Amino acid sequence: MLKRNLPIIRGLHLVIDLGLTLISFHLALLLRQALVKTALSDPLNVYQPYGLLFFILPIWAFFLFLRRECCEYRGKPFHEILKNTGVVILKSFALLLAVLFFTRALNQSRALVLIFLGVNFGLLLSLRGFVSHLLGFFRKRGYNFKNVLIIGTGALARDFIREVKGNPEWGFRIFGLLDWDDRLKGKYVEGLRVTGALEDLPAILKNDHVDYAVFAVCRRFLNRIERSLLTCEEMGVPACLLADFFPLRFSRKTAGEFQKKPAIVFSTAPDSGTSLLLKHISDRLFTLIGIVLLSPLMLVLSFLVKLTSKGPVLFKQKRCGLNGRKFTMLKFRTMVENADQMKDLLADKNEMDGPAFKITDDPRMTKVGHVLRKLSLDELPQLFNVLRGEMSLVGPRPPLPKEVSQYDPWQRRRLSMKPGLTCLWQINGRNNIDFERWMKMDLEYIDNWSLWLDTKILFKTIPAVMLAKGAK
Repeated sequence: MLKRNLPIIRGLHLVIDLGLTLISFHLALLLRQALVKTALSDPLNVYQPYGLLFFILPIWAFFLFLRRECCEYRGKPFHEILKNTGVVILKSFALLLAVLFFTRALNQSRALVLIFLGVNFGLLLSLRGFVSHLLGFFRKRGYNFKNVLIIGTGALARDFIREVKGNPEWGFRIFGLLDWDDRLKGKYVEGLRVTGALEDLPAILKNDHVDYAVFAVCRRFLNRIERSLLTCEEMGVPACLLADFFPLRFSRKTAGEFQKKPAIVFSTAPDSGTSLLLKHISDRLFTLIGIVLLSPLMLVLSFLVKLTSKGPVLFKQKRCGLNGRKFTMLKFRTMVENADQMKDLLADKNEMDGPAFKITDDPRMTKVGHVLRKLSLDELPQLFNVLRGEMSLVGPRPPLPKEVSQYDPWQRRRLSMKPGLTCLWQINGRNNIDFERWMKMDLEYIDNWSLWLDTKILFKTIPAVMLAKGAK
């Protein structure tokens, strides 16, 4: 729904949250001093830790501002507010730990930061609990409600009525129902009386208090409500069109603008902008660290590949990335130089169903290449693909363009997220899994994606690689 005062409320909420964060830090400092019996008379011990606020306040302000749901109470149950607040605290805490680690200030402030985290979460959550209960208190007494007039009595309208009744925290009171047919006047829909027909809308808007006019109509009636929408516009009443026109199974609907035009965007990819931003940042940060730490090993492997077989050290191959965008994927060469030309001759030995191609003890494999494949060390150069933004640490494996051309339509959806070095397929048996199950696992990852899922996959990849689980 339209929320005209929301920017003001967010700004005020952000100021209060940062004020509570300051109080949390001071309380955490007092608790730490009491626990470790630090002398309060020592000015260095008292004032030195306050330098952490130069990191804490900007980080907390950044994530609190991005996670706007933290200060939106209308339309959200308290457990969702709790979740949003917890996500902000955890993201802020993770970034603070990274900053303290790289500035070498983590050891001396670790206990203080942990105490601060608990106190801060408690105060921010207490504030939201107080506001939520206060709003509920007023709503029970008939205040802080928005009067909603619903146009339509079909399935879409009935679903919306049930949702409003089941979510009192939304703060909506259904003022009345209108229908196309005047003969339905006086009848009841989901326990609510039909108060009139569509032609009565101008008189109702003129004489009664209506905060929102909600048009809950199916798509075949859209051409009949244009005049009514213009009436709402003329009389200054906000109008909302419930745009649940298409029974899509996976796509998330986002209302907004496309090239400055009002639009409803349907997308199956994850829509958590902040979390995706953190994924992109952490990909490059951890990849850069990985390249530095693994560079001696990669130099040794390059020398072994060059020494034991003819051809270049790196194998370069066109793969399909995000939304089918082609890029050059890098690997240590594990096969003889003319391996691609020999592939068609070995087609009858392919052990994978679908368009994928795998052979146990592939005759094109070099001796060093066999070891590299078994330990997945041939994938290390793909760290540079991650650094260039073509891949991610975690995501569906990038397919060949030829494989994509043979996909069934539902399998093409796995390209809606950036490809990665590892995913659910790698930690659940790799080549021991049939092609269709592989595709379903990638879609399962996309539909349930979160930073926590990425973290679990990364940690499970380590033993999977060391045990060469499903490698060929």
